[in-house]
Amino acid sequence: MRFLDLARQLIKDYFIIFGILIIGSVFLTPPETINRDYVLLTMTFAAVGDLPSLVFWSKTELTEESRKWRSIVHFILLEGVILNYAGMTGIVSSALEVVLFALQILVIYGLVRFITWRGDLVTANRINKKLKNFQANDNLD
Repeated sequence: MRFLDLARQLIKDYFIIFGILIIGSVFLTPPETINRDYVLLTMTFAAVGDLPSLVFWSKTELTEESRKWRSIVHFILLEGVILNYAGMTGIVSSALEVVLFALQILVIYGLVRFITWRGDLVTANRINKKLKNFQANDNLD
């Protein structure tokens, strides 16, 4: 994956992660606790959570097996980086909080992957439809 493509993906994923965090916060926390500092902290968590995606950068095209292994490494890095950041900011302090936060990360990771996959599927279907139309028009000539 070219670095420019990865940068585009990082930006797209950042906004997906940030949106999921804010929507989840609205449903799971009392409204009076959501203030400017809370939103800024959420923004930094989205950025920190997006950085491990740099593991997917490669000068050559990744094989399917390489992509799978990098996905596993990515998730492990993601959990580690976010849990360390949460510990540094004081969001988690006990073992139970760490486990619950790790589960929340897993759910958000799954949602981001699903939303990204769904968007890619829609794009692929659009491209396939245009290619079929192009081939049909080319056969008429």
